[in-house]
Amino acid sequence: MAWGVTLEAEYADGFVHREDEADTSLYEKGRNIFYDILHKLPEQDHGRMTRFTATTEDSRYDINWTNLPENARPIYTRDMKATMMADGSSQTVECLGHNFGYQFTDENGNNHQEVREI
Repeated sequence: MAWGVTLEAEYADGFVHREDEADTSLYEKGRNIFYDILHKLPEQDHGRMTRFTATTEDSRYDINWTNLPENARPIYTRDMKATMMADGSSQTVECLGHNFGYQFTDENGNNHQEVREI
């Protein structure tokens, strides 16, 4: 939970793909857990995603994925601020917020999105 939020996804067969401190993809070298979830990589072995979750130190946010259409995609972004000295010698990175939700396009081409700051 390096930035204060841990992501996980549960799939049809009960498999839970959970972010850990390493945040390393199980499927592609150099990628992270969210990449796996976003690109549906676990679905080939475990069936469709049924739940997408973000957990903070004191809260849990679940999205029941079974209520969403096949083309829904998860959203997770961080609002970041980086500060660097003029000579480039020192840098600080601060996480200002987290955004969590989903997006899909309906049969009429209309975009539907629900994202909240957590």
